[in-house]
Amino acid sequence: MEVFKAVAKQELAAHGSVAIRADQKSYSYKQLISSVHQISNLLCGNDVKGNLGGARIGIVAKPSAEFVAGVLATWFSGGVAVPLALSYPEVELLYVMNNSDVSAILSTEDHSELMQSIASKTSSQFFHIPPVPYKSLEKSKDSQNGESDADRIFLDNTLRSSEDPALILYTSGTTGKPKGVVHTHRSIIAQVQTLTKAWGYTSADQFLHCLPLHHIHEIHVHGLFNGLLAPLYAGST
Repeated sequence: MEVFKAVAKQELAAHGSVAIRADQKSYSYKQLISSVHQISNLLCGNDVKGNLGGARIGIVAKPSAEFVAGVLATWFSGGVAVPLALSYPEVELLYVMNNSDVSAILSTEDHSELMQSIASKTSSQFFHIPPVPYKSLEKSKDSQNGESDADRIFLDNTLRSSEDPALILYTSGTTGKPKGVVHTHRSIIAQVQTLTKAWGYTSADQFLHCLPLHHIHEIHVHGLFNGLLAPLYAGST
């Protein structure tokens, strides 16, 4: 949860600063937090104080602003994010979902047909991840009274234990079935803070991210924690 809090604070500290650039579009911290709020409403039935109580949420999206928003929204809502590999065949997806007890799937539009079909074979609910608005729309999205999205939601829904599970990443399954590795909020923030301090990340830095985000291997954890979460924690792009 501390990672989400840090990202929310970046919106307050540097209004309009860019969090992510992808597919020739720029997404501000404000727009990222706004999307987190929107996705959380989907997961919690429009109750901003809702709590998923540790429910496992499958995330299906290419590396993108939508992937980031889906993970942060899951944490904000009290859920556990389970990134699902786009390269997995249906049988592997079903195995991971059943093994991790996924109760809902967040998917972008381009994978919705496959994931709705898979969801129908399990007890999982299906939700579309709405596109994150990009930076050219920001002026029209600003609050009229100067209150930010982070202001409104930060106080509503941040009471989470640092010992709660936050993320399940699966091994590649080279020598057997993929195995889920559970990361708590405490373990994630410890790694993120250590990396940020060791490398001296600041809000002036910009990162080129080319690594996968969906499963556990030393370079893939590096891609998710060091290449994505640590820069967001530091207010980088």
